Amino acid sequence: MSANQGILFQTGIFIALGSNLPGPWGSPEETLQRAVRELASCGVEIEKTSRLYRTKAHSEVEQPDFVNAVASVNSSMPADALLRVLKRIEAQAGRFLTVKHHHADHRWAPRPLDLDIVSYKSLVRNWLMSRPALNATLTLPHPRAHERAFVLRPLMDVAPRWHHPVLGLTPAALLARPFVRDTGTILDVDGLLVEMNSRRYSKDITSPRTEA
Repeated sequence: MSANQGILFQTGIFIALGSNLPGPWGSPEETLQRAVRELASCGVEIEKTSRLYRTKAHSEVEQPDFVNAVASVNSSMPADALLRVLKRIEAQAGRFLTVKHHHADHRWAPRPLDLDIVSYKSLVRNWLMSRPALNATLTLPHPRAHERAFVLRPLMDVAPRWHHPVLGLTPAALLARPFVRDTGTILDVDGLLVEMNSRRYSKDITSPRTEA
């Protein structure tokens, strides 16, 4: 039985959020808060959010530290439709103009907002022999999230028992691998991205503060 077959009960959707530049929605912390509100306004149910993590930029380009988080969400829309929603929210936050201005290779550019689908209901798409396909529009689970401390540590907050649909490892087990520890080193931790009294998202939230 494959790792994916053994965890078909996993139906969660996990979205990674990151920011290291101020933008139209304010500071990186404020931008992540606003991004969660925008997701909710698009019909995405916010189930749980991680703490905010200040992390070292994992990049070939010198740039400010990131603020990262992960949200556990639920949605009936297909993965491709959800990706389009994420890209639209990124654009509203000023992502693409900022990326174009700073660096030709958008993978390493600073940005006011980055939203990625880490895993979508344990769906496996564009993976072959435990390796992600190159240059696919949407690869599920995310082709590099399992190598990134800045994704795995906040993921532990919202889904510690989740298993990677291809590799079969929990966030903690993935994070413990030596080569992962330096990919976005955790520098500081602040309060929850969103304080929730129930599983339903409340728009009446206070943006947590993170000391520089």
